[in-house]
Amino acid sequence: MPDYEEIRNIVLMRLESMPPNIKVSIGSNGDMSREDLIREVKKDSDLGKLIVKMQFEYLKSMKTGLK
Repeated sequence: MPDYEEIRNIVLMRLESMPPNIKVSIGSNGDMSREDLIREVKKDSDLGKLIVKMQFEYLKSMKTGLK
């Protein structure tokens, strides 16, 4: 299993590949831009860690669904 830094870097690459005008709503944080998401992940804030966890779970489910 990859370590947290590897996962975080994969998530950052994934976020950076998203369209720049995308908006995402996470809980009570309201709409967040791609740049907001990237900033939170880079800061390693609680929200950034949640974004990493959500993205990693999504990627794992994609792998499982392909079997």
